[in-house]
Amino acid sequence: MNSTHHATRSFLRFNIEQHILQKRWLIVVPVVLFAAYIMGENMLVVAKSQELSPNIWNPLFNIFGNGNAVFWMFNFLFLFLISDLSVETGFGALLLFRLRSRSKWWLAKVLTLAVAALVFAGMLLVLVGGVASFAFPWSTSWSELARGYAGRIGPNPAVLVLSPSGAFLRLITLLILGWFSLGLVTTLVSSLTNNGIVGFLAGAVINIAGLLAYKGYIPRYLQNYSIATHFLLDFHRFGTKASMYPPFGASIIYWAVWIALFTTIGFLLCRKKDFLSEKDRS
Repeated sequence: MNSTHHATRSFLRFNIEQHILQKRWLIVVPVVLFAAYIMGENMLVVAKSQELSPNIWNPLFNIFGNGNAVFWMFNFLFLFLISDLSVETGFGALLLFRLRSRSKWWLAKVLTLAVAALVFAGMLLVLVGGVASFAFPWSTSWSELARGYAGRIGPNPAVLVLSPSGAFLRLITLLILGWFSLGLVTTLVSSLTNNGIVGFLAGAVINIAGLLAYKGYIPRYLQNYSIATHFLLDFHRFGTKASMYPPFGASIIYWAVWIALFTTIGFLLCRKKDFLSEKDRS
């Protein structure tokens, strides 16, 4: 029993080292720093022109709550970073034999993906918050710009019934769940095809479908089933039942069902995965 647990921990540690603690994750730094700088500068221009004072929450919500940034930049970056998570190396296949369980192999991949989503979110928060803190003051309340320009830059007016920290926690929660869920599909397809590119393309197709929904290219009655609604905090209602948007809790359930479904499919399909042939090919 102890040897099995040790093998499981070793395999999980191997996956984290192999797929997260890698130099390619550094690509996040220049991309996000550049985007944070440009979007922050634009916000300062708007604040000056409107003569409304901003604070740190303005760039944070404008970047993390911006559908274009999420679907064009963050999602594709994350898919690129995790696309080969389930493409096993020869050494990884050898560790599987020590595990003596295909289910534990898939569980380790799912846990590694969860760690990747958390690390990715942490990196973005540090980078965006670090850049924004040079130009925007910290505050515990909404700024004049957020209240006077709501819905055009920053969160929509419905979100302002929450505290900035409470709203931002909800926003980050949706993003992490969304990245984890999108990553599950990518990891599953990569595992089935033993090809990270195919997995990336599968995730990209779902992401583009979400982008089209965000842009309004699908009927309104179908949009609540799209990932766009459940990725972005602005597409939720707070404090009113008259809104056409779902409550925050509905998105938690949406992602929970998604995660449970694709995790279960992964457990079922990994029983048929041919690890021996992968080892021979490596």
